[in-house]
Amino acid sequence: MKTTLEKLEGNQIALEVEVDEKRVEEAIERVFRKVAQQIRVPGFRAGRAPRRVVENRVGKDYLRWEALDALIPEVYAEAIRENNLRPIDAPPVDILENEEGKPVRFRAVVEVEPEVTLGDYKGLKATKQIAVISNAHVNEALENMREQGAQLVTVERDEVRTGDFAVMDFTGYVDDQPFPGGAAQGHTLEIGSGQFIPGFEEQLVGANTGETAQVHVTFPEDYGAPDLAGKEARFDVVIHEIKEKKLPALNDDFAKDMGEFETLLELRADIRKNLEEEVERRATQSLEADVLQALVDRSEVDIPQKMVDFQIDYQIRQAQEELEMRGLDKERYLEFFGFATEEELREELQEDAKNEVKTSLVMDAFIKELEITVSDEELDERITEMAGEGARADAVKGFWETQKERLSSILAREKALEILVENGDIDEIQVEEPEETEADQGQEDSGQVDAD
Repeated sequence: MKTTLEKLEGNQIALEVEVDEKRVEEAIERVFRKVAQQIRVPGFRAGRAPRRVVENRVGKDYLRWEALDALIPEVYAEAIRENNLRPIDAPPVDILENEEGKPVRFRAVVEVEPEVTLGDYKGLKATKQIAVISNAHVNEALENMREQGAQLVTVERDEVRTGDFAVMDFTGYVDDQPFPGGAAQGHTLEIGSGQFIPGFEEQLVGANTGETAQVHVTFPEDYGAPDLAGKEARFDVVIHEIKEKKLPALNDDFAKDMGEFETLLELRADIRKNLEEEVERRATQSLEADVLQALVDRSEVDIPQKMVDFQIDYQIRQAQEELEMRGLDKERYLEFFGFATEEELREELQEDAKNEVKTSLVMDAFIKELEITVSDEELDERITEMAGEGARADAVKGFWETQKERLSSILAREKALEILVENGDIDEIQVEEPEETEADQGQEDSGQVDAD
């Protein structure tokens, strides 16, 4: 195989490849053997017909073009690797010469990733915010643990109060007709939690067990089910039982139930240690993101629109998949994000996508510039660390053994971020509250009545 490269305008390269006739013939022979097994030729067993007979049946051109269909992508991929090209996508291929007994030549105009002019990575200014873990933070974590271990206990009281857990049956009606998702039996609702639509829980305060209470509400205009949005509804509610939350006592016995702790003091110390490790992790992640963005801002690169479009496609797919996981129709994602057309959404995503693409290009260029590498020993060590111990250790290890190239990229990026931080101009400040992450914030309840 011979290749020649010609630099064109922008970030395009003309790649011309010549494949010698011997390799072409070998590819044709493989196709012939495959076809010979698939067709029936009178007088010959399957796969035993001579090539000339098979060529007479299907045509020599058919065998040759089938061979080239398989061979050209293979040869193109080799040429890309050998010339260290990083194409943005797969270009069309033009066959320049295709005569029997001669080399096959083809040409492709390859749009490759653009060159990056890296800015100085030393002295990047950033701030590391470190939260000081106080007794209040530890107490809050303990209370959350108590909440998780709480039990609901039936109370000998007939009247519902705010904070109670009411076990109820309910049926909802719009225009005196029941609607899908508006009924449940034996449903437990914390009164005052705001889980149901506005006004529902408040009207149950003072209701008595065994009696039917009528609740009148209006669905919000932005309610998740469009056929109910803005409509008035009536719910017939029968409360069967009232329960209260009973929290476990905060003592040494509680600590023992939470793990290998003998005393409450040991549990508190472990909580503090975990909180401090978590706020350090968050602070480091935020700092790394800031210094990387600073390097991106110092660097220059002409970003191809095609790469931006690919990034927008990815972001939209991610959004659609997330909505589907939350039970929303894929077709309604535009409405969910408040856009009339996909063009409007794509325009809104332009700047963020450009920055994502530029960040990726700058990071790759930085890793290449500093010749950051990851050894096999480092890969094996990280795989062992991630696998840990337990029933799933072998499965986790087996998965990452097949993903070593991906893992190598992750570790190289980690090393690059460490270098940026080490060479940065970093100020550290203390803040009172740990920075909240998306996971801590949780997902907002949709407010729908459906109790299933």
